[in-house]
Amino acid sequence: MTNTVKATSVSGWLGRDMRRETPDAINLMAREGRAEDLAHCYALYESCWPSYTTVRWRVLSEMWRILLSSGRMQLFLVENRARPRNSRIVSFGATVFTTDRFCCEARSTLRPFLGVQIAQRYMSNEIPILNRKQVAWANAHSGLNVIVCFGGWGYDGLSREQILAVREKQSEGFHFAHTGYRVKEFLADPIGDEALRWMLDSGARLRRDYSRYFEKHRAPLPKISKRPRLVGLTKEEAFANPGSQLSSFFVYTPPRFHFNRSEQLLLHHALMGETSDELASSLFISPWTVKKRWSAIYERVADVDSELLPPSVANGAHALSRGAERRRYLLNYLRQHLEELRPNEPPERRRAHKRHNRG
Repeated sequence: MTNTVKATSVSGWLGRDMRRETPDAINLMAREGRAEDLAHCYALYESCWPSYTTVRWRVLSEMWRILLSSGRMQLFLVENRARPRNSRIVSFGATVFTTDRFCCEARSTLRPFLGVQIAQRYMSNEIPILNRKQVAWANAHSGLNVIVCFGGWGYDGLSREQILAVREKQSEGFHFAHTGYRVKEFLADPIGDEALRWMLDSGARLRRDYSRYFEKHRAPLPKISKRPRLVGLTKEEAFANPGSQLSSFFVYTPPRFHFNRSEQLLLHHALMGETSDELASSLFISPWTVKKRWSAIYERVADVDSELLPPSVANGAHALSRGAERRRYLLNYLRQHLEELRPNEPPERRRAHKRHNRG
C-alpha cells in the first residue's frame, strides 16, 4: 500500500486556529495516567470515537479500570496546568501488550477500530492482552507487541502552535510509558488524515486503509475526518530505516540490577517525586520498610556498579545529606534507564528456561 496521504483537512483546520486572536494560556506537562484520571479520559474518548454501542460504552469504563489497576494497560496523558484542576487533561493515549495472534488478525482480517475489537473480546472473556507475568516473560525472550488502542483529545481554544505542542508532549508521554521494553511490533489505528499524517511522519507504515472492508460489507466509507486506518512498524523495519521518532522506541538495553517487584514499585513512585512519607502512604508500608527497601536497593546497585553512587556515611547529619545525594544520583540514572523498572524474568529463571530448551 502507498503512504501517500492528502493533508488538506489538516492545513485547513490548523489555519482556522491561526486566526484565533486570543488562544488559551498553556503550560503543558506529560505524565503517567492514574485511576482518578479515567473519568476525564473517558469523556475525551467518547467525544472523539463515536463507534460504540451503548452496551460497549458501559463496559468500557469497567474494562479501563480493571486493566489499569492490574498493570495491563499503560495510560499516558498531557495536561494543561494553566487550566482549572478539573479540566486540565487535553489529550491521552492508552496502550496494551497483545498476543501475536491478535496482531496478525489486526493486520489482515479484524474490523476497523482496535478499541472496539478489544472491548468485544473483553465482553466475551477472550481478551488478548498479556498479564504482568506474560509481559515479563516476553520482555526477557521474544519481545512484545504494543497496540495503541485508546486515545482522545480536546483542542478547543488552542492555537495551531499550541496543538503541535500538545502532540509533541503526547509523544514524550508515550516514550516515557514504553521505553525500556523489548518491543518487536507497534500497531495503532489513527482516525482521520491529520492523525494519520502524524503517525506516518513519526515513522509508522500504512498497513490497512480498510477500503476493501467497507466495500466487502457494503458499508459507506467514512468521511476523511473520521476514516480509520491501521499503521504499524516492526523492529526489523525500524532498524532498517533509523532516525524516525518511532525507530528509537525499538532500541532495547537489558536491565543490569534486576530489582524485585517491590523495589521497582518504590523506585517508580520515587521517580514521580514522592517523599519517604508519601512512599509509605502510597505503597501501604511503614516508614521503616521504606528505609529498608532503599538500603536493599543501594546494596544491589553497589554490587553491580560500585561507581554509580557516592559512598555512604556511617551516621549523623552527613549521613542524611549523603542519602539524599545517593537517591538523586540513582533516580537520575533510572530516568535514562527505564528498563530497570519494567517487568522482566530474573536471570536465574531465564537460565533455567534456556537449559530446559536445550534439553
